[in-house]
Amino acid sequence: IAAKIIEDNGQTLMSVYTVPAGKTAYLIKLQVGSDKASTNSAMKYNLMAKEFGGTFRIKGQFHSAGGQNIITEYPIPLVFPEKTDIRIDVTAAQQATCSAMFDIILVDNPQ
Repeated sequence: IAAKIIEDNGQTLMSVYTVPAGKTAYLIKLQVGSDKASTNSAMKYNLMAKEFGGTFRIKGQFHSAGGQNIITEYPIPLVFPEKTDIRIDVTAAQQATCSAMFDIILVDNPQ
């Protein structure tokens, strides 16, 4: 996984995260959306995760019309072990500006 930090933004503007070694991540909330009018575009968002040494697998899939936000809260969090790569992918029926974010609680692994 590679991320590029855009000079004027000072950040990647990518919804990606790698769980640090010695930690477990608990995903408690996910929010995605786009800028297109709802009559113009179908959107599909995939929450993907790859445990260390594994391959990316879908952990959640969400569909919406363009311009609509999806907020998903997990009362029982999704659990990701150390060194897991997490990302959100989007497929749009037409060109669109999309946003995605997730809230994670990090907990130290037992020694």
